[in-house]
Amino acid sequence: MRASIEPMNRPTSSLARMRALFDANRKTYAALLHGFHAKLKELLAKEGLHPLITYRVKEFDSYVSKLAYMRRAQGQGPVLVRDLLGLRIVCPFLDESEQVQELLQRHFSIAEVEHKGMERSLAEFGYESVHLLVRLPKGTPVKLPPHTRRFFEVQVRTILQDAWAQIEHELVYKADPSVPKSAIRRKLAAVSGTLTLADLIFQEIRDDQSELNEQGVRRRESAQRIALGEENKPLAMPRREISRLARRDRALRDPQSRNLEGLILDALRAHGAGELERAIGLYDHILRLRLPSPDIRSMIYNHRGIAHLALSRSGRAIREFSMALRWNPENARARYNRGLAYRVQEKLELALGDFRRAAVAHEVAASAHLAMAQILAETGRLREARAECERALAVDPDLQGARILWNDLRGNGTARRSAGGAS
Repeated sequence: MRASIEPMNRPTSSLARMRALFDANRKTYAALLHGFHAKLKELLAKEGLHPLITYRVKEFDSYVSKLAYMRRAQGQGPVLVRDLLGLRIVCPFLDESEQVQELLQRHFSIAEVEHKGMERSLAEFGYESVHLLVRLPKGTPVKLPPHTRRFFEVQVRTILQDAWAQIEHELVYKADPSVPKSAIRRKLAAVSGTLTLADLIFQEIRDDQSELNEQGVRRRESAQRIALGEENKPLAMPRREISRLARRDRALRDPQSRNLEGLILDALRAHGAGELERAIGLYDHILRLRLPSPDIRSMIYNHRGIAHLALSRSGRAIREFSMALRWNPENARARYNRGLAYRVQEKLELALGDFRRAAVAHEVAASAHLAMAQILAETGRLREARAECERALAVDPDLQGARILWNDLRGNGTARRSAGGAS
């Protein structure tokens, strides 16, 4: 224990006070986690999700050791232990982990979202996970030890990501420090790459199964109506804006020395001509380049998702739009398009959530409000549907679909009031 105290430069009495505070409140910490776990499990079950959820209060000795380690690594400045209260959510598939993240962001106050492993290049592998800092509700009566804040840390992983993290911890971080780690890390990187590929293959199999289940006439007609209809077309980035983004990266060249703008325009021409599989192949090629701009990568994922949605591959489309949002969370077109794909799959609450968040961006606001109005009308929430129609028309008075739906809803409201009066 002495080795942990010395780097912190804290007197024994201070450490004793910290331990006393921790011990006095440990049951409160555990009760908070238990309540949060129960609420989270209930919300996930309503969405048809049943991941494995575990939770723990960090041991006091681990908390002190982490403070000491952070002080050594960081040097000057304040240090902060963010995972005193932690939950881990382990999902079987990538798409379910993304749905869990969306649910957490809808229902709780999130201070930060960190995608571990996103900074690596395509040639690198390692620990992957999503860490969300969830704020404790205001007024929660709890005293936390120093160098912490009022957060839960929630880790969201797939089963394979969780297995990798635990194995890596045992083989690397608990290893004898005198043993060279470079050879071990090279072998682990190869295993990590295999597990990452396995996660993607499992997700593709799941997507294929979902698509087979969507082959009925009603679902196919719904997909075509929503994905390709006049009022609910997926939203792509205008070519002028694409050219501006591409020209910003003039140093970028592919192996044939063709500029990025030309490659993107080739893909868009194939997409516009209905050569969707060829367009997807071109988008694949562009994404394999080392794109320096997250905005460009986000835009390409969005367009590839549109192509999959047009081919009635809604599961794959959702994955593409989610990747677009991972690279650029402000990509309102990708968020709107993912709402369309969720609507195809009849995941209406997820669709509404995406449309609401997309509606704050002016370029998609009218379409997003109309899409919300359509879902609300279909589910009998007529007053809310009329309000969304009015918001759509306030942004775009010429949006014909919103005008027609608003008139229909007004007629339904008048009919209901008349029937009520006659009775």
